[in-house]
Amino acid sequence: MSVNKTQNEKLSRPSADNSRGKIIAAARKVFAKHPYHVATMRMVGKAGGFDHQLIAYYFPSKADLFEAVVSETCDDFYNASQSWFEGLDRIGIEQGFRLFVERLLEYFSKAPEPFRMTALNAPMIERLDELPGYQHTVEMRSKVRDTFKKNLPPSVDQVMLERFTMTFDTAIHSYLGAAHSQAEILGMDPAGEEYITWVKETLICVFLPLLRKLISPE
Repeated sequence: MSVNKTQNEKLSRPSADNSRGKIIAAARKVFAKHPYHVATMRMVGKAGGFDHQLIAYYFPSKADLFEAVVSETCDDFYNASQSWFEGLDRIGIEQGFRLFVERLLEYFSKAPEPFRMTALNAPMIERLDELPGYQHTVEMRSKVRDTFKKNLPPSVDQVMLERFTMTFDTAIHSYLGAAHSQAEILGMDPAGEEYITWVKETLICVFLPLLRKLISPE
């Protein structure tokens, strides 16, 4: 009987990689809905359909779990962002910027967590070290902005370009990370096509003229 019991335990026990992946996936959902200081391990367990005590085996504290989620989410975001720039150098400014925005919004529709975690937590901290792993978010957003800059001519005014990329970055994280509140103000469904179209056209309307002026100031 002891042999059978051991065999059954092995069969029912999920692999380490599988368990860790389930925890991370569940935690991403929870941290995208609740600020770090509000979210709990019980919430994560409930979201993933497992006993929350399992989390401690892989992540001794909520801080460890949050940092792991932020790190993996930022890596996913940065890696995906590199494809947003593909082929833009072969088309005009207007078509290229529109395509870039469309690719960004398509990513958001599949993975909204990076935007939402930023919108939930950024207003609540005064220093980056107050939130476990939040430095990953800062570094990731900086790297994406740097990639954007590298895709523009070197003659562009670098001070104005820094202002442009920082403001654009802030706008997308506000419109997408706080989509529910922004859409409610507009009387739209945050998950609806109308709101996403509004965001796309607004970003293009506001930032495309600025981008043109940066590239061709005269």
